[in-house]
Order: sequence, then structure tokens, then C-alpha cells
Amino acid sequence: MSSLALPPNAPLLLDLDVSTEEDAIRAVAGLLKGHPDVTDHAAFVAAVFERQKINPPLLGNGIAMPHARTPQVKEVVFAMARCKQPVPFGDGQTPVRLIFLYGIPPHRVAEHLATTAALARRLRDPAIVQRLLDAPDAEAFVEALS
Repeated sequence: MSSLALPPNAPLLLDLDVSTEEDAIRAVAGLLKGHPDVTDHAAFVAAVFERQKINPPLLGNGIAMPHARTPQVKEVVFAMARCKQPVPFGDGQTPVRLIFLYGIPPHRVAEHLATTAALARRLRDPAIVQRLLDAPDAEAFVEALS
């Protein structure tokens, strides 16, 4: 399987302890506050929530990929979290444990689609998902993705 090209040093929050989709997204997006490629953090988060209203990107297997294509980011930004307990996402209240949140500037659509497809393919493998859920630390989590 080819290597997944995530932005370097993508922040990761292990054992996120929240009970709602909104709190989960705010916590993961908060990892990108102050990121040099996020020009307006509040507007970026608002864009992610707008995208969630349209069609929450849920992969199944307890995985959510909230994101937004927005001019509030200069380059692709990415943050990840593993929730302590399943958090209900979307209208169907789908239980989610793994969150991969990202922002894409309008000029990087092709890269975004390729990265999303590669990540989705990787996360469809139940063994990889289990490794992510079982990872004892950030290094093991990132290694399971690569």
C-alpha cells in the first residue's frame, strides 16, 4: 500500500473526552488554532460546521472526516483525534471514535481529493482501524496510518 501523505506534524489528540459532535469538532479544530496556514480560525471552524450540515462525511467503522474547502486556509491543514467513548455524529447519530479534520484552500482541490481517497482506502481496513484504536501513543497512531 502506498504511503499516505499527510501534512507534516499534523496535531493529534488521543483520548478526547467529549459527548457531542459539536464539542468533538471544536476540540479537534482547536488543535489548528494559531496554525500559520489558518488565516481566520473562527471562519474556518464555521466553514467545517456548514459542511457538516450539508452531508457529514462519515466513513463507517466509527470514523468521521469533517472538513471544509475554504479560503481561510492557505495550504492543506489536518488534525486528528481518537475519542475515549463513541460520539454520535450526523442525523443518524453514528458512533464515531476516530476524527480526521482538515481544511483545504480552493486552489488545492486535486490534492485534497487524492489525500481524502488515500485516507479513506486506508481507513477501510479493519486491522488499521483497530491499530489506531489500540495505539498506546501518538507515534504508534501515526505509524498505523503510514
